Amino acid sequence: MPPHSKSLWEEGAVFKSFKLVSEGTFREKELIDELNAPAKYPGSSGTRNLQDNLSDLRAQVAANQKGINLILDLIKVYKLNVIQAYMKYIQNNAEVAVRQMLKEFGEKLGTHQLEAEDYLDDGTRIDLKITIDSKEGNAVFDFRCSYSS
Repeated sequence: MPPHSKSLWEEGAVFKSFKLVSEGTFREKELIDELNAPAKYPGSSGTRNLQDNLSDLRAQVAANQKGINLILDLIKVYKLNVIQAYMKYIQNNAEVAVRQMLKEFGEKLGTHQLEAEDYLDDGTRIDLKITIDSKEGNAVFDFRCSYSS
């Protein structure tokens, strides 16, 4: 996303909705048209690396399809209610683990706020402040932009 953008079209291709795969066919031609659509606006261009975009999207579609097939295989063997229950157990366990890690991290730091900064290519500063609640195991990530002059 260019730092000088003032309108959404200046930031690149915008998709309200786009059917990437239709009846098992990757809609490459239509996708290329959409990825290059911003070029019709003055001072804008289409995608900077079309082949990378296409390869990334093909890989994401393939990974999603593999995941769908594996979940369907599990459902055939163990039934839907069992798979859904185990998915919920995994989510709950992940929440407990992250909350515990945040509690321990907050206690070890002795402070409950961390701050960091980094810079974009054009010199725009990105600030991050993390506030950790050691009692609850929560964290708030506050991003602020400070534009350099």
